[in-house]
Amino acid sequence: MHRRELFTKTAMTAVATAVGGRELLREANAQSSGLIPSAAAQSAARPNVVVLMSDDVGSYDLGVLGGGVTLGHPTPELDRLAKEGALFTNWYGQASCTAGRASFLTGRIPIRSALSIVVVPGDRNGVRKETPTIAEFYKKNGYSTYFSGKWHLGDKPEHYPIEHGYDEMKHYAAYFPGVYLWDDTRPLAHPWFPTYNAELYKKYQEITNLDEWEGVAGQPARNVGRISYETLPEFDMRQTQSAIDYIKQHAKDNKPFFMDVNFMAVHNPTQPSKMFQGKSRLGNFSDKLLELDYNVGRIMETIRAEAPNTIVVFTTDNGAWQDAYPDSGTSQYRGEKGTPFEAAWRVPGIMWAPGRIPAGLSLHEMMSHMDVWPTTAAMAGLSPPPTGEWKDNNGKPIYFDGIDNSAYVTGKAAHSARDTWIYIDGETLGAVRRDIGGDPQVPYLRFAWKAVYTAKDTWLGQTQDVGGLPALYNLTMDPFEKYDMFFNGATSTRGDFKTSPGRWAGLDNGWAIGLTQEVLIDFDKSIIKYPNIERYAGGSSNDLIPNLENPKNPVPALDPNNPPKITGTGG
Repeated sequence: MHRRELFTKTAMTAVATAVGGRELLREANAQSSGLIPSAAAQSAARPNVVVLMSDDVGSYDLGVLGGGVTLGHPTPELDRLAKEGALFTNWYGQASCTAGRASFLTGRIPIRSALSIVVVPGDRNGVRKETPTIAEFYKKNGYSTYFSGKWHLGDKPEHYPIEHGYDEMKHYAAYFPGVYLWDDTRPLAHPWFPTYNAELYKKYQEITNLDEWEGVAGQPARNVGRISYETLPEFDMRQTQSAIDYIKQHAKDNKPFFMDVNFMAVHNPTQPSKMFQGKSRLGNFSDKLLELDYNVGRIMETIRAEAPNTIVVFTTDNGAWQDAYPDSGTSQYRGEKGTPFEAAWRVPGIMWAPGRIPAGLSLHEMMSHMDVWPTTAAMAGLSPPPTGEWKDNNGKPIYFDGIDNSAYVTGKAAHSARDTWIYIDGETLGAVRRDIGGDPQVPYLRFAWKAVYTAKDTWLGQTQDVGGLPALYNLTMDPFEKYDMFFNGATSTRGDFKTSPGRWAGLDNGWAIGLTQEVLIDFDKSIIKYPNIERYAGGSSNDLIPNLENPKNPVPALDPNNPPKITGTGG
């Protein structure tokens, strides 16, 4: 035994004996002999966790998902990331920005946290202090925590990331500013915005938070300048460089880090960096996607070189906003962002963790934003929150929806631990999914049944109530939701219900509704036992539209003494 090792063992033994702790003595001996690592060593051995969240990327945009060079915008860095890790074809986000980010941050169905409706400038809604977050979890478990980019979970200081578990934030943007820069009155921007109306202009400036902020926990955030159409193109390039600097700075620390990077790409109106303007020859969207791929590559190059013991997650908040075509992503599925159909919900999903996730893994069953927290925690050797009853930050019982899917993600389980899904857009329940397998003849197969209760094919289009007898799709056979396999024909949003060409000649599959209704009943029970946080009036909702058929309580969500201050809405 070396003199230093002998001294260490003797000193630890003396301390243990002095306090009369047999367990401490046993642990001291075990640590000195290398049988178990010290707390510091255990923490240092844990992997870093890096989440790269893009915005509005479609399920067909990446090369590994069929798009890429096929669509004229190759994505070599994202394709490489997928080939070195796991690619998911059934990764579920949410139907819109706020909900998608909330589901990741909280591990819960967004409506439980009053975050299912898009938060807009001046909104009182945002992530609440009592709501546990993934950043708080990692911070409590010895991680340094870092946030950058688009937040969209509240624009007041009490909503900022540094109030919800992040040690540091840089390049914070309350929402995608490109849809709220109305005071840019140039001809190709908003020439009709009445900047000459002093009262309205003052209100606009007071309510919208179009500034870039940075700061550390426990101190007031610092305003580092207003985001404009002039500065927005370089925003992602700058936050990528800050992420690289952070990784290099913390890679050699004696504690791991949790990093949450949120790109502006590719929300419309897309604003590509000068380096990428015109590069694709296809317009701003493809230019911006090339930029996103480049920035992911820069971050990954740093991780591979400086911090290879890292779990990386790449995804996007929600599906493509195809109403904005050609300034939009591409999806092969039905619908778009803001609908109950698959194009709104299925998003690119990639996980990378050498030594933990086999390279080249393709996974075709469900994974979701909500599952990132418990799955990465388990992969890091931590105890994730339990699926089901848990406690909020005030000790109140709540329901946690995230599932530890680490066995599936690492290739150790044949099937995903997630076999159900609830589709809620805003405050409308759109659909329910239930996967079922177990056939000994085809043990690899799970049938995915989806019951659709409300239908619309565009985000801002009309919502049609399908009724108590939903449309029924078998997503395994028909992932594009063309053929309603129940007896009420094809689901339409235009009122022209017609017999589906895929209908089974007089035979319906109503028995499958029994499967999906079990999921719906379980959800119903959970919101009765664990009530959702009450949402404030406002957001992208119809709260302020009076129900004139109910004169005693025409605007139930409105507090007349504290009405919302709203300037407008965006995605």
